[in-house]
Amino acid sequence: MANGVTAPITGARTPGQLEGNLGALEVDLTASQLARLDEAGRIELGFPHDMLASDHIRRATTGDLRIETGR
Repeated sequence: MANGVTAPITGARTPGQLEGNLGALEVDLTASQLARLDEAGRIELGFPHDMLASDHIRRATTGDLRIETGR
């Protein structure tokens, strides 16, 4: 999972809806639950994404250059 900033926007029209939305902040998911969600939400990007992500194409286009992400 990439590091980044998540900034959800709530669409509450009433104080009750806002309270319900903010209540989601109290939910803590286990690593197992997160893994199940990741698996359930995984999609296959298909061509050309799979081809472009292949090791062969990366070596051909970047000369095997590696750029570190995240600090």
